[in-house]
Amino acid sequence: MFMKMLKRTFMLVVAGSLSLSSVAQEPLRDFFQGGVDDARTLSKAYLKPYGEMLGTSLNAGWYNTAKVHKLGGFDITFSVMNSVAPSSAQSFDVNALGLQNFSAVGNSVAPTVAGDMEESLRPELQPNTEGGEYAAFRMPNGSGNDKLPLPMLQAAVGLPFNTEVMARVVPKMKFGDAGEVSVLGFGVKHSLKDYIPFVNRVPFLQLSLLAGYTSFNSATEIPGNPPTIEVTDGMLDISSGAFTSRLLVGANFPVIALYTGVGYGSANSDFSVNGQYTVESLQDTFTDPFTLGYKTSGIDFNAGLRIRLGFLALHADYTVADYSVLTAGVGINIR
Repeated sequence: MFMKMLKRTFMLVVAGSLSLSSVAQEPLRDFFQGGVDDARTLSKAYLKPYGEMLGTSLNAGWYNTAKVHKLGGFDITFSVMNSVAPSSAQSFDVNALGLQNFSAVGNSVAPTVAGDMEESLRPELQPNTEGGEYAAFRMPNGSGNDKLPLPMLQAAVGLPFNTEVMARVVPKMKFGDAGEVSVLGFGVKHSLKDYIPFVNRVPFLQLSLLAGYTSFNSATEIPGNPPTIEVTDGMLDISSGAFTSRLLVGANFPVIALYTGVGYGSANSDFSVNGQYTVESLQDTFTDPFTLGYKTSGIDFNAGLRIRLGFLALHADYTVADYSVLTAGVGINIR
């Protein structure tokens, strides 16, 4: 019953997460009216919050205690990491991008995919030269959603030498019009308790090191808009890899566990716009036009609480970083 509930919840949250990326389908397609170079520039600025939030979320949710499993102990945990875009990531200045063929008239601030702006306030892009093949168009709106939820199903088992290994595995799954997704990740946690006399003498105090890597892949179709833009096999393919290393400190009591973690994380995310895009006004076709790369790195800190009710454990924590992350979940724990 518990595993069936987790599977259903996982599928619902993944479908919701992918539907957020599908919001970008039409803007990515319509940006080709400005030519492939300007389309690449506009797309990168427009998608930046999701590109950076994805990597941040992948580095969260690795742990809900600083304690390492005993030999043979294990847990199966379902978590949702919900990253939040700051206000500075919800808009961008079009004229600061250095577009080749267009300039914004009047207001030049446009919403990113995470922002929201009334149509009358969004900038209109005018061609830099008159009488050419380029036509004016208004910048698209964002989703109005500054959050990116990412679900994760994870298992961990205790090994000898105060070490624990973790795995995140989601085989490629399809979610209708929302697209498909797959996740693969591995991590290791090692207790430092026996190396430090003071910590070793305090039963409830825990200290450990953790390192983990997660890869994420998804694919969402990009539809056409005939006759303005014909699209053949249009896809937004997303691949992301995220690595984190952390020092964990915690206090474990019979029912409640407190934990904190500080460390360094980095992520690389590629948003590939693939397929053929034929723009009628330009009388040109762009094939697999570009890949947008996003990189994030830095030190972050989180603190959380876990409540254990027999084999069942509930946890929640908050990560402080450029893109903050709220993580919550439930799991089965046998130590």
